Amino acid sequence: MTLEEIDQLLAEWKNKVQLVGENLLDLQQLPTYQRLCGTLGYPKLELTGITAVRVLPVLAAMDEMFQQFDLLAQTIKQATNVRSSIVPFFGADQKIAEIDELLSGVSIQLSVGQIPLAEKELLSGSQKVKAIAPAHLLQQMTNTFGVIRDVIISVDTAWTHLESQIEESQAQIRYLEAQSASLGLNVTILNDVHTAIAINQQQLEQDPLSANIDFAQQIQQPLARLKKDLLQVVKAREKLALASDLLQQLQKFHTQTAATLRETQEKVSECNLLQPLPPEAIAALSQWLTKLETKLAEGLVSPVMIGLDNWTVKASEYIRSEKHASEANSAFLHTRLELRGRLDALIAKALARGMVEDSSLTELAMRAKQLLYTRPTPLNQAAELVSRYEKRLNNQQEKH
Repeated sequence: MTLEEIDQLLAEWKNKVQLVGENLLDLQQLPTYQRLCGTLGYPKLELTGITAVRVLPVLAAMDEMFQQFDLLAQTIKQATNVRSSIVPFFGADQKIAEIDELLSGVSIQLSVGQIPLAEKELLSGSQKVKAIAPAHLLQQMTNTFGVIRDVIISVDTAWTHLESQIEESQAQIRYLEAQSASLGLNVTILNDVHTAIAINQQQLEQDPLSANIDFAQQIQQPLARLKKDLLQVVKAREKLALASDLLQQLQKFHTQTAATLRETQEKVSECNLLQPLPPEAIAALSQWLTKLETKLAEGLVSPVMIGLDNWTVKASEYIRSEKHASEANSAFLHTRLELRGRLDALIAKALARGMVEDSSLTELAMRAKQLLYTRPTPLNQAAELVSRYEKRLNNQQEKH
């Protein structure tokens, strides 16, 4: 082997040693690795189950890899020092052979504890030391590094996935707790979900690789049901508020209808007046609504929603009835006013035609006015007199 070949080989080994060191440090600095080791502020974990079986050996193997890395680096450094001591023509061949033995021969002595994880099962119990070439050691370290990396990544994946689900669930719980409090509800199902999360968090912390958290059944489904139930409560309360407004409208229309009836009875007669609803019907509707409010407070949301739909139908029917009665009774008052206006217009028309002194017209006008401005006005009689006045006026006009 020439000096140029030695220099090239040393350069390659220095680069490999640098890469190995960097990769080992990168793996060691992973938060998941530090968490498993209980370093840099992380509490010491009591790993259990599958995680303990898989992780504890690779953590030990990682410590051994740093020792093996030191042996490898020392060997390369030793070869580098020998290369620096070579003086051309003065024992160069012997030192080149020494470097070749360091870099290519079985120059690294490993104790049983330092033998790579991938080869430990091949050794007999009585074997205490193994000599190994740098290239062979590097290959075994590479294999062991892959095993360690895969285990660490699998733990990281489990923690990341399941912890994100727990965080999302806890955010949902906080939202639902706030919504429940705003509604004045004490939701016991959240206590069960809190308990499930606490149990699963402990399992996830100690044995993430075998953590089989059924989020759908234990957490997500109960939260989804609660969210739906709270939404139903909100809708039910909104419906109750609308029902309360509807009841107030009904009571207002009932009062107006009763007032219109009294006024119509005072001012007109000879008409078929419509009666407002019996007060008992309004009171029964109010009591019905009170019962629905009580049932909602007891948590009977679905029956209350159905009851409110039925209640609203009945209340709307009552409102239509009251409005119809009020409008029908008011129509008689409008008819009275209309007859007054017609009579005044006809009298003005007679005056314009010079027929005011017609005794028949005068008598009809007087009788009609007396009825229209008397309480109660017999509406049919008054209408008959106004019609007779108009007919008489038209007949007299045709004669002239």
